[in-house]
Amino acid sequence: MSDTFKDQDTSTRQRRSPSKRLSISEEAQNVSGLPRAPFPLNLLEKPFQIKSLYGGPNLTEATGWAMDSAARGPLNQAGSFVGTALLRLALAEAGCENPRTCTTKVYGFKPTNILTMSSVVVGLASAILMPIVGAIVDHTKYRKFMGALTAFLVCFVTGLQLIISQDTWFPVLILEIFGGFFFIAHLTSTMAFLPDLTMDEAELSHYTARFNIAGFTFQMVYVSLIILTSEIVDSNNLLTAKISLAYAFPMASVLLGYAWTFLFHNRPPLRAVPDGSNLLTAGFVQVGKTSMRILRQYKSLRWFMFALLWSPESGAGAVLSITVTYMVTVLQMSTREVGITNLVMLVFTIPGSFFSQKMVQLINPLRSFRASLVFFSLSVGITGAILDSPEEKNWTYFFASLWGIAFGWVYPSQRVLQCTLIPKGQETEMMGVFAFFAQLLGWLPPLIFSIMNSRGVDMRWGIAMIAFFILFAFFITLLIGDYDAAVLEANPRSEKEEIYDEEDLQDKGEDTTDDNDS
Repeated sequence: MSDTFKDQDTSTRQRRSPSKRLSISEEAQNVSGLPRAPFPLNLLEKPFQIKSLYGGPNLTEATGWAMDSAARGPLNQAGSFVGTALLRLALAEAGCENPRTCTTKVYGFKPTNILTMSSVVVGLASAILMPIVGAIVDHTKYRKFMGALTAFLVCFVTGLQLIISQDTWFPVLILEIFGGFFFIAHLTSTMAFLPDLTMDEAELSHYTARFNIAGFTFQMVYVSLIILTSEIVDSNNLLTAKISLAYAFPMASVLLGYAWTFLFHNRPPLRAVPDGSNLLTAGFVQVGKTSMRILRQYKSLRWFMFALLWSPESGAGAVLSITVTYMVTVLQMSTREVGITNLVMLVFTIPGSFFSQKMVQLINPLRSFRASLVFFSLSVGITGAILDSPEEKNWTYFFASLWGIAFGWVYPSQRVLQCTLIPKGQETEMMGVFAFFAQLLGWLPPLIFSIMNSRGVDMRWGIAMIAFFILFAFFITLLIGDYDAAVLEANPRSEKEEIYDEEDLQDKGEDTTDDNDS
């Protein structure tokens, strides 16, 4: 690392050191009467505790965030196993021998479109209804309650999907749609706690990387258990899907139940409901007002907001539905082979997360985010160009490693950039807008894919479309400009911060003098 980058990193840590000011989560922990889990139940949180970069007691909400991230992993991965089984059950009902050439429809759709069209429904419902969730998080004291409620609902729906069979596959598909919506609503509630954890950029990068590692590590354990169990019992595609649900339901229920009972704290309302509005309309009004303020006052934040429309997180479930459809239809992979592909990808997210943390510190979050988008786009594009038949499917595991590195790199970089560009005091409000924009066009890729598939267009163009979306997000980030200028635009230096910096420089000078004297 060059001296310039070292100086920038040091000054950033000094200016934002938690010793100057407590974060909202730290203040909540100091005054909260939240009950602590009794022994030996409290041992459950030990693997998820994350030490602060600056010492001191572990932050309970950071532990809760790590547990929540880990719990979301099996819920998300179960979707790929269930989705693979649903696709094959739909193909069986339609009597399709060759998925690529089959034109028979079930419930008005080609069988190979059922997953992508369900993602369209989830994306549209999320874009329309998520401002209401945001309003409850912002304008009421029920932020924690919303996180707990949506956690319960997504676990409940996951458990109900155990009824999956040839006769019940369509009702399970409907449950999958509801589960996808509840999952996004839960993520929206959880994201509101993220900027509260720390006011320090380096520590935020440290936390987000560890959250990513916790989530992907737990997913690895989960997928490994499914593959091992399915090998032992020699399961078919349907039984493998049921095994995935049988593991996901209790794992997620225990972790989410613990985190939202013992680790997350209540919050007072961020602001009152505006006059003339109610909870059903306040979210839409607030999103509109906040968006207009961003467009007028914060050039860098404006372009970042537009980049979110096309980023990999925009309708993340849509990417899953497209790739699962491609693996089953074009590569003709079994449910177990799809699981092994996921496992390889998850293994490589861990080095990707560590690499993300290093890149954020070395070249700043914006440049790291840009580089991760380019790498992600290239990985996806090359995958679609090479994997075009069942004979090539063994190469899937190599490309899964590239996708894993990309996922592990892009998400922590995006999270840190997202939090550092937000004006202080507006974190929850802005996070709600970001969550809205991240889902606003999430329905578009699967809709385009479904239309192309219905017209007989080669599915490889659907994979290429994902690469185009991600690359377009990269080009938009170029309009953000310089990272330090963007941070300064969002949070101009106050007189108090100037005094802190002068004190830090004086202390540094005194330390240097003492060292020379010695």
